[in-house]
Amino acid sequence: MNQTMFAASISFLALSFLLLGYFIPRAKVLLQSIGIYFVMTALFAGYSNWLPQVRGEVPPETKIDAGDILNMPTDKLSDMGETIIFGGVGGFDARRTDGKGQCPLCHTFKKGDIGDRAPNLLGIGTRATQRIKDPKYLKPDTVQTEAFPNSGRATTAEEYIAESHSCPSCFVVEGFGVKGSNDKESPMPKIHKPPISLSIPELIAVDTFLWSKLSPEEKTPSPAEIKAAYEKFIPPAERQSAPTATAVSAPAQAGPPIALVTDTPEQIITKMGCFACHQIPTIAAAKFGPIGPLLVEKVNAPKRMSSPEYQAMVKSGKAHAKTPKEYVMESIVCPDCFVVHDFVQKATPEKSDMLQDFATKFTFGALEKIADFLLTLDCSAAQKDGLKGPPAEPIDKVCGKEPAKAAMAK
Repeated sequence: MNQTMFAASISFLALSFLLLGYFIPRAKVLLQSIGIYFVMTALFAGYSNWLPQVRGEVPPETKIDAGDILNMPTDKLSDMGETIIFGGVGGFDARRTDGKGQCPLCHTFKKGDIGDRAPNLLGIGTRATQRIKDPKYLKPDTVQTEAFPNSGRATTAEEYIAESHSCPSCFVVEGFGVKGSNDKESPMPKIHKPPISLSIPELIAVDTFLWSKLSPEEKTPSPAEIKAAYEKFIPPAERQSAPTATAVSAPAQAGPPIALVTDTPEQIITKMGCFACHQIPTIAAAKFGPIGPLLVEKVNAPKRMSSPEYQAMVKSGKAHAKTPKEYVMESIVCPDCFVVHDFVQKATPEKSDMLQDFATKFTFGALEKIADFLLTLDCSAAQKDGLKGPPAEPIDKVCGKEPAKAAMAK
């Protein structure tokens, strides 16, 4: 039965009960009350039928054979790159963060946007052209100066961008190095390696988007030129197998990606990109995050809650957690409620580097699930996985040296 028939049926029932109330005085109040109830139901049913009806459909996908990447038109390559970066065509405008490349978790892309983790990529082609002439680039003082032995340095703008993706520490933009490294080491992962694992065809698409959309004032290099740049800096043994086909999604729909209660903790961590910043025991993709705390919340949460800094936030009314689970949930949906001491930025001491929109991306059930999972993780799990923690708060500072010895003894 469609909504129109349903509304008509309810209206008929309402009229019937009202008439019965008129003809049966002894039951008038009861029958007319039921009739009024059906009148209200009919009104709501009619109103809902009047509203525009939107039917959700699976968005169509255009399959692109990775073998044709070198002959692909710039606009299609750019769409493919936007899908990898932002999760779909139109994701740039929608500010989506769910693309395979995970770039928006750290980088910004629009005029006026300021990020604390990584540079704004608007105009990256022009800056790359200038950067390869910079004395600091020509004489680097970083932990790594070549992508691999004898690979050499970038001599063109497209090579500079390829090098920055495959060897982020070969040059670190001032102010964006690992905390305490004096800009000698980059926190960015090598995106051709796990957990992101972009293939050269995917990297060609990403760079085509960066050139054509973010640096339209510059000529976009050809796919062959970008491919040659990546082959200069990624040795054959490290090149990911190209997918047989890469899907380019339809224009992005409104609304952010959602972590659902039906997701596993690993699926939630992957969806939300937690691995880009954090090291998380038992999660294969989360072994290298250098930006945020090591997530051993069975140890961290009680310790953080009892700290004078957190209690000061509670007293001020900014933080509210009363249990470790509440603390973990609060730290996800309100990162600024409390910033762990070792991760405080001097310029903005009350602002967390963590993304601020997770409150809109988690269902409550998913938030509870990930909190429960993180509270099972302790120092022995981190030691078993060989995690070292971020430079700002290494594992020895969180756990002491005894857990390491115990784990080794096992």
